Amino acid sequence: MSEQPASNATPASIAPFYTTEPDERSRLFFRRRRPRWSYPRDWVRPPEDQYQEELAREGFITDQFAQQALRQSISDDLRIELRELDQHLLPHFWRLDQEAKYYQNRHFLFQWTFIISAFLTTALAAASVFAYAKDWQGTTGLIPAAFGLATAIVSGIAAAVSYLDANQTPQRRWFQARAQAESLRSLYFLFIARQPPFDTPSVRERVEIMRQKVVDVLTEKTAPNRRATDKDQPQRPPTPAPPAPEPEEPADEEESR
Repeated sequence: MSEQPASNATPASIAPFYTTEPDERSRLFFRRRRPRWSYPRDWVRPPEDQYQEELAREGFITDQFAQQALRQSISDDLRIELRELDQHLLPHFWRLDQEAKYYQNRHFLFQWTFIISAFLTTALAAASVFAYAKDWQGTTGLIPAAFGLATAIVSGIAAAVSYLDANQTPQRRWFQARAQAESLRSLYFLFIARQPPFDTPSVRERVEIMRQKVVDVLTEKTAPNRRATDKDQPQRPPTPAPPAPEPEEPADEEESR
């Protein structure tokens, strides 16, 4: 008896769009490789064939996906909407996505460098102490001096990396760029599905709303900084209100007469 395929199996026609190789996963989260020494920060649009593959890999709609998975061609309305998204939303998504990967790589590179430098500093310092304890001065005393110089250099590298990490804050920038990119991704599918706030029948109105939402997502980059600045400012004590006037005493009846 032949085995029946599982009901939740991915159809063969759309399997290439949802199959992720291990190297593709590792390039996003560095789970199976070390960070790169150099990673491009700016996104450059690749050739059209490669760009369509990138769209399919990120789950966006392409002509090839519609023909193979949906088994139908894209309608004219959907084609217009995809063109507007490709012009006004996707360039910002790709830029933020590349920026998030850049700062993610930079954050892990700083962490790896600091950990290795701290380990080597400890090991070299221990070797230097051991050399002095064993009296390995030799004729010119180069062995302890070499250990001491190497310890100073490595500890300087660790201090420099720690300073750069504290000033450039790559982890915070990575989280911020990734959150903005995923917000744009959600706007993409809300726009395609015509869900609120894109449920108006007019294409022009939907496009205008989409542009405004993209601007709102992009301007959120400075909002946390403004909130942190306002929070760090010292709070002034409230100005006390002036005392209320005392009520006048009623005059005696005889004086009133």
